[in-house]
Amino acid sequence: MSSSLNKTLPVLLVPLAMLFGCALQAPPDSASLRGQAVPALEGQRTWANEAAAGEPADDWLASFDDAELQRLAREAIAHNGDLRLAAVRVEQAQALVTMQSSGLLPSAGVKGRAGHSETQFLSIGASWEIDLWGRIRAQSCAAKSQYAATADEYLWAQRVVAAATAKAWFTLIRSAKLEDRQRQAVAVQEQLVQIAERRVAIGAAPDTEPAEAKNALRTQVDSLRKAELARSQAAQALELLLGRYPAGEIGNSVGKLELPAIPIAPQAGLPADLLDRRPDLTAAAHRVAAAFDLRQSAEAARLPSISISAAITGIRSDVLLLNQSGTPIKGLNGAIFAPLFTGGKLKARADYYSAEQRAAMIAYGNSALQALGEVDAGLRAESNLADRTRQLQDRVNESQLLVQREEARVSIGASDPRGVLKARQTMLAAEMDLIHLRGDHLNQRIALLLALGGDWSRKAMESA
Repeated sequence: MSSSLNKTLPVLLVPLAMLFGCALQAPPDSASLRGQAVPALEGQRTWANEAAAGEPADDWLASFDDAELQRLAREAIAHNGDLRLAAVRVEQAQALVTMQSSGLLPSAGVKGRAGHSETQFLSIGASWEIDLWGRIRAQSCAAKSQYAATADEYLWAQRVVAAATAKAWFTLIRSAKLEDRQRQAVAVQEQLVQIAERRVAIGAAPDTEPAEAKNALRTQVDSLRKAELARSQAAQALELLLGRYPAGEIGNSVGKLELPAIPIAPQAGLPADLLDRRPDLTAAAHRVAAAFDLRQSAEAARLPSISISAAITGIRSDVLLLNQSGTPIKGLNGAIFAPLFTGGKLKARADYYSAEQRAAMIAYGNSALQALGEVDAGLRAESNLADRTRQLQDRVNESQLLVQREEARVSIGASDPRGVLKARQTMLAAEMDLIHLRGDHLNQRIALLLALGGDWSRKAMESA
């Protein structure tokens, strides 16, 4: 009777355990997560700064109408070293899902011995831990959340690289334009030195005038050397993003390019929607869910576990006398294990993952507030930069008119040629300030578009 009970007990435990197995608690949903982690968002229906209505659009890199920039972004996505590393992390997370989920299925194996030996045997066995309290299911769910987080982080990394490529490209063009203007400024100052020397030769100026002009020329030449270095460094920075050797060669082909016009202001959507749209924030939310499930798994590990095993073993021996009816040997067993004393290990593990869940929640809230701040700061900078650009453009226009007037006065002999050269210096200085500002505005626009959470291209993955 005892033998019969041993055979039937495991069979009865399986449906019983499956019938009364505990259901897992679901991690907090998006609305609940926002309420717990970002209480400052409660009641914030609109952005603090003026924003265009409507949902942010994808394919924002195309708004700059620069085919070369599109090509460079695709090259960076394909060859950037940081992205390749992020892609490997996704593969690792995917493998972890399979590893953690495998415990939900029975495991089977074969063991045997043959050859020149008195005894040979072959055993086929299988075992299965019944996930009564959801420990294995919780681990599997945590692995899936970690995989989703890693995949979202990879998607976000792609967008960051595309944005960084755009900034580096515009910085390179700006550096080239500034170098060109500074080279013109040096040429103008060289003419002023020649005029000063001629004036001294005819006794129309003191001996100190050429020295002052030469000192000004040295200052302009020094500024030119700085501009040349800035262009070379900008080219190297872009090449590193593209996965190329940083030789600075890409900077040799941008001399005649112009900075693009600033596109129309992007649509910003609603603050609350940003948390569900930006991949870095959805990744942080998945991290919260993973920590939640790992805590459940740690709590379940403190409860008794039930497992069943079965085996069929065949033995052949030249030494032992075996009853033919007893081979092959078959067995079906059930086992229960209840942890009684582990030195506090299991409780400490549950406490650890409970703290990990709180930490993930805090990290999510911090990331969300930072993202919201990035958008509002970008919106505020937009109006400021647009106003400054208008002011500087007026200054450039007036400087150009002044140069034209001075040239007209010189043509009729009513003015000294030095007046035209000094007017050109003023104009070049204004143009350089405007180039600086336009570059800053472009980079700020890129930062805002990235912060809003749209994808850089509608076909980013296919292009990569």
